[in-house]
Amino acid sequence: MSTECNWLSASELTAGFQSGELSPVDALECSLARIAALDGRLNAMAHVAAESARGEALASAHRWQSGNPLGPLDGVPVAVKDLIPVAGMPLRFGSLASSDVPVTEDAPSVTHLRNSGAVIVGKTNTAEHGWKAVCRNELTGITRNPWNTERTPGGSSGGSAVAVASGMVALALGGDEGGSIRVPSSFCGIAGLKPTWGRVPLHQPAYCGTWSHVGPMARTVGDLALAMNVLGKPDPRDWESLPDDGTDYRSGLDAGAEGLRVAISPDLGYVALDPEVEDAVRAAAVQFSGLGAQVEEATPEIGNPIDPYYILVRLAARALVESVPEVQRPLLVEELRKDAADADRHTAMDVKHAEMEQRRLGAVMSNFFQEFDVLVTATVAVPAFGAADDDPSGKKRVGLGWTGTTYPFNFTRLPAISIPCGLTRGGLPIGLQIVGPRFADAMVLCAARAYEAGVPGIGRPPID
Repeated sequence: MSTECNWLSASELTAGFQSGELSPVDALECSLARIAALDGRLNAMAHVAAESARGEALASAHRWQSGNPLGPLDGVPVAVKDLIPVAGMPLRFGSLASSDVPVTEDAPSVTHLRNSGAVIVGKTNTAEHGWKAVCRNELTGITRNPWNTERTPGGSSGGSAVAVASGMVALALGGDEGGSIRVPSSFCGIAGLKPTWGRVPLHQPAYCGTWSHVGPMARTVGDLALAMNVLGKPDPRDWESLPDDGTDYRSGLDAGAEGLRVAISPDLGYVALDPEVEDAVRAAAVQFSGLGAQVEEATPEIGNPIDPYYILVRLAARALVESVPEVQRPLLVEELRKDAADADRHTAMDVKHAEMEQRRLGAVMSNFFQEFDVLVTATVAVPAFGAADDDPSGKKRVGLGWTGTTYPFNFTRLPAISIPCGLTRGGLPIGLQIVGPRFADAMVLCAARAYEAGVPGIGRPPID
């Protein structure tokens, strides 16, 4: 079968399954062949479950033949970040301090995928325990960007982004506690949604609590909407997951941007942007205006919330490290152990004040969205940098300034999407972030789709 099968969207795949022109078995074999051809260079996959996936694809084919698909993702090849449990597969967290024994229970998000008939191809590489915004670890090594294999795909959901961007799968699950869906989506030139907190149920324990999100990654906004119709349902295992509000994320997706109130703040007032990134974001604002949106430069008065955010991050690190048997803790990545140790510097009142600041910033953003429908920023301050580096300045993590436009929206629990808005002169993708008020995931998707439909795409990565 032609490799063009690998570039079909999830929507196109299921249309082919329905018409009989394509089989889920064919789609899976295309996926597995693509992984075999490219993963030696890209290192996107932590685990490939070919045998179980073939059984799932065959069962899906029978359902389509009988006219009884389970749901809108029946037969679609999907990959899952290796921080998210999938029954029958190891859960390694990208860590040497982990077991290769398969787990026995799916995460809620994976349960939703299975209930829709999705074919789980395998697990994708991640930064260890998601603790860096790049994608490399001591267990599986360096994951590489398909646009330039000398560059990082970003992280921590880097393997998921690479699998989607390179045509290995149509959809992938990522996790986002400070930008880990949006950063690699930006660096790899795909679409990635961090939903409203609670919209997609979390597996427990969720060490990052009220700023931890699971969401879909795809090559088109339409596929994100399709995935949200499956993922955006509650699960009793996550007692804070939001009730089903009946939203059909595909309904009205092509309504356009006419009359949309768009605030543009490329740098949120405190992030130092690469000039090419800023130019691309400002050009996107012009595009929105040309699509009929009301565009105004405006910055929410949140400042840089890194200090209160990182107090809570250090506490999460401490809890995570203490969940690992003491004898294995020296195997954990240095930055995670350091953040855990630094938790001792904070008092109980430091933590309370950080939680109060989180609530205050949420209120600031809620008020901001009384005047605007969406906020447009750069997703990441810089284009993709060296694959072996943790930070644009060199190999060791210096700070999080280059992801400064992402973590505020974890802290405030808002839906935020990254979509491609151009290429640098060196041929690297640039991401545009669109943020909306809580529960307005459908509007964020609609705004992103309006932009996607109104401008030329960036094409495919030159990996073949």
